Amino acid sequence: MIEKESLEAHVDLCAERYMRLEEKYQELKEAIDKNNEVIHERIDRVKDSIEEHRLMAQEHFFKQNRIMITSAVAVVVAVLGSIATHILGG
Repeated sequence: MIEKESLEAHVDLCAERYMRLEEKYQELKEAIDKNNEVIHERIDRVKDSIEEHRLMAQEHFFKQNRIMITSAVAVVVAVLGSIATHILGG
């Protein structure tokens, strides 16, 4: 009621309201900034985990290739040895 009758009272109350709005805005901004930090930290951890899994998969792939190549060489050597034995011994 006083606000309707007094411009000074209205101005003072508006100033208080705007100050409180600014405080709330700052609190909200800080909360959002903090949440963004947490989100980015989690994203970084997920990226690190993905990279770790990619490296493990790559290492596994190379190990499998080495095993297959080693097995193929062993088979070829065995076949050549068998052929050489057959030719030389036969």
